[in-house]
Formats: sequence, C-alpha cells, structure tokens
Amino acid sequence: MKQKQDDGFVAMSVGAGLLVVLVMASLASRYMNDYLKAREWQVVTMQTNRFTQAATSYVGRFYPTVLASATTTTPVTVTVPMLKNTGLLPASFSETNSYGQQYQAMIMRNPQNQELLQGMVVSQGGNALPFPALSQISKAITAGFGGYIEDGQTAIGAMRSWRIALSSYGVSSGRGHLAVLLSTDDLSGAREDGDRLYRFQVNGRPELNKMQTAIDMGGNNLNNTGTVNANTVAAQQGNFGVSLVSNGPITGGGDIRSTGGWIVTRSGRGWMDETHGGGLYMSDNDWVRSLNNKGIYTGGELRGGQVRAERDLSAGGILKLDQVNVAGSACPVNGAISRDATGATLSCQSGLWTPPGTYSFSFETLLPSTGQLIRPVSTHVCYPSGWLKHPNSRSGEFFLAVHNGWWVVTSHNGRRLEITCFRYRS
Repeated sequence: MKQKQDDGFVAMSVGAGLLVVLVMASLASRYMNDYLKAREWQVVTMQTNRFTQAATSYVGRFYPTVLASATTTTPVTVTVPMLKNTGLLPASFSETNSYGQQYQAMIMRNPQNQELLQGMVVSQGGNALPFPALSQISKAITAGFGGYIEDGQTAIGAMRSWRIALSSYGVSSGRGHLAVLLSTDDLSGAREDGDRLYRFQVNGRPELNKMQTAIDMGGNNLNNTGTVNANTVAAQQGNFGVSLVSNGPITGGGDIRSTGGWIVTRSGRGWMDETHGGGLYMSDNDWVRSLNNKGIYTGGELRGGQVRAERDLSAGGILKLDQVNVAGSACPVNGAISRDATGATLSCQSGLWTPPGTYSFSFETLLPSTGQLIRPVSTHVCYPSGWLKHPNSRSGEFFLAVHNGWWVVTSHNGRRLEITCFRYRS
C-alpha cells in the first residue's frame, strides 16, 4: 500500500515539473518572438528614415525643377529607382521593407505659399503592419514627422500629433501602412543645404559647413581666422605678426632677412653652406668655430683682442707694430717683439727690451764661493784679479773654468779667489 502511495507522489512531481517547463518554454518563445519583431520594426524604421532623407535631398537638389512640375493638387512622385539613379540611395537599397511595402514621396506646392513645396512619404502594397508596429515605428522616425495610415484614408501622426487626408496629396494607400509628413521648412532647408554654406554649426549636419569644391575669394581677404589647417599653402607673400613655427625644414628661393632680431640656433648648430660644406657654429660657451675646419678669408680686416696661431703665422705683406716701447725698459715675457719710437726692432731679453746686436760694457768684482755659478759666458768674460788667503794656510790651489755655459770657481784649503767679470752684452 505504501509503495503505491510513493509511486503516486513521484508521478505528480514529474507532472508538475513538466508543466513548469512547458510554461517557461512558452514564455521564452513569446519573449523571443517579441524581441525579433522589435528588431524587425527597428530595421523598417531605419529604412523609412533613409528613404525620407534621400527624398528630401532630391527635392533640395532639384527644387526649381520639382517646383515647376508640381501644383497644389498634382504632386511630383519620387521613387526608389529615381533616388538610386541620382546617387542619393545606394544601388543595394531594397525597394520594399520586410512587409513588402514600397515607399513613395509625393511632393506638391504649398497652397498658402505656392513658391514653396511640401510633401508626404507613404508606403504602399505588401502586407499591413500591426498597430503595435505602426505605433512604435512612427514614434522612432527621425526624418520628417512620423505617422501611419490606420483606416486607409487618413495619415495620422505618431501619438496622434497630426492628421491629414491622403487625398490632399493625391495618393492612396491601405490600412497598416506608414506615412511621413515633410513640412515646407524641411524641403526649403534641403534647398538651402544644396547650394549654400552655413555660417553656423548645425548639429548632426557637418556637410552644411563643408565646401565641396575650390572657393575663389575674388581677391578679397580672409580675416579673423583661428587655426588654418592645410596640406599645402601657396602664397605670393606672407606676414606673421608674432611667430612662425615649423616642425620641418623651411626652404626659400630668395634671401631670409631679419629686420630687428637674430637668427637663433640651438644644440651646437649654426649656419652652413650646403654646397661647399663650410659654415660657423658654437659647440661651447667660448669659441665661434669654422665648420669642418674651413679657412676664413676676407679682403678686409680681422680684429680681435688677441690673435693666436696654433702653428705658423704667415703674412703676405708687412708686419705693423703699433705699440712703442723704450729700449732697456722692462718687458712682459722673453721672446716678445716690439719697436721703439724710431721704428727699430726690440726683443724682450732677460726681462728688458733690447735692440738687436746691442752691447753694454761694465765691470764687476766678485768673491764667489767654490762651485758657485758666477756669470754666463754668453754675456761676460771673467778673470782672476786676486785672492784671499786663509789665516791658517799659506798654500792651496784654485781654478776658474767654464761649466755648462757658466763661469765657475773651484778652490782648496779655504782660499777664495777674487774674480772680475767684464759684461760685454746685455
């Protein structure tokens, strides 16, 4: 008996589980169907918007022609093939939506102002859209004023925002079709889009601020611009009030002039002659250098506080000495060359300005110690002129000799030799 009760409970549990699965599957299927329908209606919305935009552009491009053909009662019909032929729709654009409906735009004169146009886009043929689709699509249309046809005779705006009889546009359609109202402002704006360049930004319409061809200013100025972005600038003249910045080379066919400033370089660069490979630059804070060790030549003067030659110094003319010194006065460094007031050459010798070949005669008597360097042989002649004996010794030897260009005395037993030197040359 207990076994039968357990079997019954199991059967009930399985049945309840299957029922839950069936309910969930049904809900999931319904949700999926609703999702797919919503996606399909979105595609229909985009297709309707695209056709409406193309039809509006067509009217803007051919506004005078359409205006001449339309009346207040007889519209001009714009179809998908016409828009494809003018390039306003791609060749791959489908002529029907997923419900098999075809789009047409009916354009006619505005009865209140017959120099302006108005229009309506309607879908025809195919299968009727259900009301949820009509409601959702009409509200999602962004080109023109979206609407739908509910009774086959009247176009009604989304959320019943407008109502127009189809007969006023000379068109008929069936229930469950779409309608888009094109106002006079829409079509007039399209005409301006076709032949005018907007002065102000139009959100979502960047093409209204874009030139499609070259613009000829007729010799007039372009004033108060911000940044001018261009690939190439070709001009006869140019004036820059503050600065000119280039991230690349600047090439000029003529001179580069600075009327009040400097030609400033950085990073050890300077001026270079590209043809000959020479120029001037600085690589430290002290010296202006010749590029590639080129020579510097001028038919004029070179001036400086000091002029130094690392090797030979050659003069093609005479050597002019402006500074005048006096012979016998002190000089700064041995070997220096100068002149006196008469133009005679002076050389710095032993700290004195000395004329070439100068002889100066003088005598002096000395008592040098043994081994002492007395005077140089090149300027003096020395000879013994007496001696001093040591109090403890009556005999001894002494010598006067030349050693390494100097007169030197050597004595023994304490005797000191008296030496007289004759100076014959400064």
